[in-house]
This record gives sequence, structure tokens and C-alpha cells, in this order.
Amino acid sequence: MVMTMKSNKHSFFILMNASLGLLTCFVYLYTWVAFSFMESMFSWEPLLSLAGSLTIFILWNMYMLKKEAKRYWAQAVFSYLASIAVFAYFLT
Repeated sequence: MVMTMKSNKHSFFILMNASLGLLTCFVYLYTWVAFSFMESMFSWEPLLSLAGSLTIFILWNMYMLKKEAKRYWAQAVFSYLASIAVFAYFLT
């Protein structure tokens, strides 16, 4: 039986995914500045931090959505990517 998310849980879910998106941006930029500032942004350290952040995102949503409908994955990905896009927009 698939249960629908309650309003508070759904709001927390969306807010956490947006926060994970922002955290991904900060961690990626921090590792780039700390380890390879004058090199390409696609060096090993920033890419490893990006892979770690994506892993945390996937694990968090697997935990949160284990009993929920599959449509919530689309909302998770959208809120994650939208927060990254907004961050990148204001960064430029």
C-alpha cells in the first residue's frame, strides 16, 4: 500500500533536497578552491566531492522515499537541480 506524504513531511523533503543541492555547490567550490584553484574545475578533488554529494542525495532520498510513490523522485531531482541552477545563476 502506497501512502501519500503528509504536508509537513513533504515540505521537509523538498527543503532538504534543495539544501542538499546548495550544499553540493558549496562543497564542490570549496574543494576546487582548496585543492586545485588555478587548475580546471574538472580535476579529481572537485569531481570526487561532486560524486560524494550525489551519493548523499541518492541515499537520503532512498531513505525518505522507501514507502512512497515513485513520483516523488521527480520532485526530489527537480528541487535538487533547481537549487543548483539558482545558485549558479546568482554566482554569475
